Amino acid sequence: MNQDDKILNKSIKTDWNAIWKESVEKLHKKGTSKSWNKIAKKFDKWMIKDDYPQEMVSKINVEEGDSVLDIGCGNGAITIPLAKKVRSVTALDLSNRMLDILKENTAAENLSNIKFINKGLEGMETDELGPHDVVVASRSLNGIADIKPELAKINQIAQKYVYLTLWGSGNREFENEIAELLGRKAHQHPKYTIVLNILKELGIEAHWEPMESNTRNFYSNLDEALERIEWRVGELNEEEKLKVKEHLSKVLTKNLDGSFSFLRNSSKWIFIWWEKN
Repeated sequence: MNQDDKILNKSIKTDWNAIWKESVEKLHKKGTSKSWNKIAKKFDKWMIKDDYPQEMVSKINVEEGDSVLDIGCGNGAITIPLAKKVRSVTALDLSNRMLDILKENTAAENLSNIKFINKGLEGMETDELGPHDVVVASRSLNGIADIKPELAKINQIAQKYVYLTLWGSGNREFENEIAELLGRKAHQHPKYTIVLNILKELGIEAHWEPMESNTRNFYSNLDEALERIEWRVGELNEEEKLKVKEHLSKVLTKNLDGSFSFLRNSSKWIFIWWEKN
C-alpha cells in the first residue's frame, strides 16, 4: 500500500480540510490579483508551447447547448476551445489583466458567447454565479487554502459535470531544486487524495486519473527566466538572484536566436471529475 492509499483509507474523522489548508499556507502565495496582473502578459507568452490545454479540453464532455463555468480562466487556453463547442461560457478570474488578454483572444476568434467576471471563486456566492451545466476548474484550486466550502459551491453550481485538475507528484521538483540551491526549506503541495476524501465527506464519489503534459518554456533572456522563477518561489535578494541566474545559465537551453528554453518532460496533474446525479 503506497502513501496515497494510506491517506485515502484513514478514518473519516480526520479533518482533511485542515490538513489541506496547513500545507497550502506554507507555500509561496502567487494566487493574488496583484501577482497575476504583474505576470499576465508574460504568462501568456510562457504558456504558448504548453500542450496541457489540449489534453484537458479533450477530457471534458460538453454538448452544444451547454453552459460552462471556467474557474480561474486566465488567458483562455481552456475557455476559448470550450466556447467553440457550447452555448455559453462564464469566464471567472481575479486578474483583470488576464481577463483583458482573454478578451483580446476572444475578439480574435470572433466569439460572442463568453461572459467575463473579474472575481475569484472565494469572492462569489453560489446565487451570483447561477447554475451551469458544466464547471471546470483547471489548475485553479491548488492555491485555495479553505477548499472544502469551494468544492461544495462548485458541486452546487454544476448541473451535469465537474472537471478539476490538481497538483500531481513531481510538479514542484524545479522549485525544490531552487530552494536547495538557496538553502531554503522546500514545501510540498498537499496530496490530491486529501481532496478526494473531502469530496467523500460531501457525498461525492469522484473519478480520477493522472494526466501528463510536455511543456517547453521560452524566455527572451536570462532575466526573464529569473523573473518567472521569482514568481514561482518568492522574492529573491540580489545575492540569491545571482545564484539562480548562474544556475539557469547551466540548465536552460540556449537557442540559435539567443533566447532560452526549458523542457519539462513530465508535468504531472491529477484529473478529477464527477457526474451529478
